[in-house]
Amino acid sequence: MKDDYIHLFVRRPVRRSPIINRGYFARWAALRKLLYQFLSCERDAKEQGHAKKQILSLGAGFDTTYFQLQDEGKAPYIYVELDFKEVQVQNILTNLMGVVTSKKAAIIETCSQLRDKVGATASISRGKHPFLASATNS
Repeated sequence: MKDDYIHLFVRRPVRRSPIINRGYFARWAALRKLLYQFLSCERDAKEQGHAKKQILSLGAGFDTTYFQLQDEGKAPYIYVELDFKEVQVQNILTNLMGVVTSKKAAIIETCSQLRDKVGATASISRGKHPFLASATNS
């Protein structure tokens, strides 16, 4: 499991018991497998055009999946991240990623390596509601 972006969000690893780490890894591996299956499936042969796919990541936290998919050229048409209001606070980054946590948005805003992945049209919207619609990736 290699993640080129997690170090930009987490400065110090949290020590947990091995069984907890195995559980996190098992969940990550299962979801990753389903995600790639979903992104690789195509429409019926009768339908024309490219299938526009959407991903909604609930409780996204500091998940770096979007950046990894961008690197692999597999980013979906729409990618939205949501988290609890307590985590999300007020800053919401919208564009290809939709909605992310406030701390994550601040990191993306200040790190050119991440900002370039979400595109030049990304903007920070400050509001009291934790949900905002996402933009699209053409």
